[in-house]
Amino acid sequence: MPRFALLLATAAVAGAAATPAVAATKGPASGICIVKGVPNVTPATQKVGVNIAEASSKAALAKAECPVVGRVVRTLARAGAERPMKVQGYACTPTVRNTTRVSWHCEWTGGSPRTTVELDFAWRYTNA
Repeated sequence: MPRFALLLATAAVAGAAATPAVAATKGPASGICIVKGVPNVTPATQKVGVNIAEASSKAALAKAECPVVGRVVRTLARAGAERPMKVQGYACTPTVRNTTRVSWHCEWTGGSPRTTVELDFAWRYTNA
């Protein structure tokens, strides 16, 4: 029986890695997605803060999954974006500092119940 419990615990940890807010079922939730291999920026591995206003929304949980978050981050980095841009349904707004440092706030609104998912991250462009 202990081996079976260990397998269940391992499966639960693997599932938690894909969705930052898997532990919460109602109310606000937050977590971090680690996005590796982001082009044109330093550091190439980004820590992205993810906040979900209502974690019982299946649509919000789907938008907060780390693979989706990674696509948003990589798309902005490839574009060298420094102005507002819409990516994967997220409205992303930058704050540019020192001509090379960019902080991002991205927000998605939708789902049932209606809720928001927010992403926050920052980087320095390598080609600037």
